[in-house]
Amino acid sequence: MWLCISAVKSCIYAYRKPLFVNFLCVTFIVVYSVVGGLIFLHFEQPYAEYLRELDSIEKTKCVEGVLDSSDPSGSHSELARRITEYCMYDRNFDEKQVWNIKNAMLYGFGILTTLGYGKIEPLTTNGRIFTVIYGFLGVPITVIIFTNFGRYLQNAEKYLRKKLCRRKAKEREEEVSDEESIYDDMEPIAPLTLVLIVALYLILGAFLISNLHDEFDFFNGIYFAFLCFTAIEYGEMIPSSTIYLPLIILYICLGLALSTIALDIGSAYVRKLYYIGKKLKHIGNIRIWFGSKDLRIKELLVAVGQNIGIESSMIGEINLQQLITDAIYVKEGKLLRVPQRQQIMEGIWPPELVPLFMKDGYFPDFLDADMDSEAKGTSPVKDVAYSDGEEDFDKASVQHLPNHITTELDQASRISDLSASINSRRSSDGNYFQDIDS
Repeated sequence: MWLCISAVKSCIYAYRKPLFVNFLCVTFIVVYSVVGGLIFLHFEQPYAEYLRELDSIEKTKCVEGVLDSSDPSGSHSELARRITEYCMYDRNFDEKQVWNIKNAMLYGFGILTTLGYGKIEPLTTNGRIFTVIYGFLGVPITVIIFTNFGRYLQNAEKYLRKKLCRRKAKEREEEVSDEESIYDDMEPIAPLTLVLIVALYLILGAFLISNLHDEFDFFNGIYFAFLCFTAIEYGEMIPSSTIYLPLIILYICLGLALSTIALDIGSAYVRKLYYIGKKLKHIGNIRIWFGSKDLRIKELLVAVGQNIGIESSMIGEINLQQLITDAIYVKEGKLLRVPQRQQIMEGIWPPELVPLFMKDGYFPDFLDADMDSEAKGTSPVKDVAYSDGEEDFDKASVQHLPNHITTELDQASRISDLSASINSRRSSDGNYFQDIDS
């Protein structure tokens, strides 16, 4: 028991920031709904009571009129029928249509979630104006919150799928590493998986509604669960007993989170459909998100260039449109690798001569390299820095050369350094060779 409590505490401490943020999100929805419900109740309840008083007065006048126009010697059953037919027109009383604190909060929750309570509506001018302000401020924040919850559901599904794949791999006696593997690069939730999850959600809602409402069967439960999932209306799902209300609210929130996942997946297909036959433009300005921070593609490439010693001006010469197109072809299997379209030969050969030695999009190790060496692609590149002995040196002196060139340069450099050392000692000490003989 103590170990379980300790494990839970360590887990909570490790994820304290996201847990705290999500707790604030849930608290915001609850507090915003309660405060909004109280304000709606303040505007609408007095007017609703006034309307009920008017209705009572009208019914009293109606009954008096029927009594005055009826024959005193007539049948009492006929008199009761006439009173019921002409005066008691509101025979089906629905408690959900009364302005009280519960219905006011549910009405506010329906505005926040764009579901709509569907049972009551504001009749006063103040209540309608407040509805606009309340929804204008609350709906965007609520959509962001439920989208965030949907991302957590996607991560949970991905985590369970990864665990299942690892377990199946162990059953097949395959080696599974605890480090990052192919399972860590799984795609997000698949559309077919989402369809199955939504189907289970609707079935669960059907059982829930049919058990909480005696007048609804299983198929009517599916109907009302679908209305809730598609953000049409959720008033019929509210049970008469307040005890089960939190369960229904939790079910509704789960459906809203699933709907955000569906919208996220649908937006990917919309993006593919929109860009069919269109060329990529302004690729350098596309933002890539790293957690809560973002970078443009050109900013990321400049940072990579600075990390490996390439000037920003050279990064700016890269054709990003062609580079992205080639990378997509490699991912789709249409290319083996991204063709090399640039080669850094600074300080060795004039740049005008570089294209003369390119073969099949790659710079060969040797000018007479055969087809086999060409198929291997480019040779490893080594950075060679020339310095005059001081700590700082010009970045332009950094040259990227194939290994065989750097090897020859290293050998020539060592011979030159040895010769210079011998000449220096010979000039400073005339008995240099005598010292060696002795």
